[in-house]
Amino acid sequence: MGNLATERWGTDGPRVVMVHGSLGSAMTAFAEQQPLAARWQLIAPYRRGYAPSPGTDRIDPDRDADEVLEIIGEGAHLVGTSMGGVVAMRAAAKAPELIHSLTVIEPPALPNGAGKPEVDQLRTALRKHWEANETADLETFVAGFLEALNVDMVLPSPLPPPLAEAVANLKTERPWETGVPLEILVETTFPKLVVSGGGTPGFEGVCDVLADRLGGKRLLFPGSPHAVQRIGEPFNIELEKFLSAAEAAL
Repeated sequence: MGNLATERWGTDGPRVVMVHGSLGSAMTAFAEQQPLAARWQLIAPYRRGYAPSPGTDRIDPDRDADEVLEIIGEGAHLVGTSMGGVVAMRAAAKAPELIHSLTVIEPPALPNGAGKPEVDQLRTALRKHWEANETADLETFVAGFLEALNVDMVLPSPLPPPLAEAVANLKTERPWETGVPLEILVETTFPKLVVSGGGTPGFEGVCDVLADRLGGKRLLFPGSPHAVQRIGEPFNIELEKFLSAAEAAL
């Protein structure tokens, strides 16, 4: 623990820790947020299993949450995209006193949306995909995964090494089981922002539940990719508004 590699942009202003998801690492996930470094210190760790951080034989969101908290240190704003959103919420539940605000972008907190038809359908599709493709090659596996998410993306073949590493990590995850401790988070007072892009109905359902239960701000950027932050300026404008308001309220 405590030896994750990080990208760091900006030297002045409040600290913002940004946690990447499953198919992108720190640089690829948050490259479009670098303009925010004019006013904020951005710290994007490479989660364990993603080079140049240490490797792992299994992704563990709770271990990731502990390592993110080490980077947060005495306090920071926290942003998480996709599985990084689950990691961020678990970290926030472990040490809410360190969290200045929480932003999550389409986190696969699918158990928390159980009972909504679109969420249940996605959970079933993902579970069946994992069961049917446990021994599949990486290209086959990731193609089926993206299809389950309703994501239309053409990936290079062969997969470049960083993406192959990410898909190998993904195969060890169980996204239909990655709930977050809402019963703890609903008692916290830091501001929350829940963002989605409208492409995967199951994620929309989860985001609606999270925003409602947490009393958070809900933003939808229709037509955006699953990693909504990659649209750049429109997302950055709204994120900076949210962070600035949260910072002013400290």
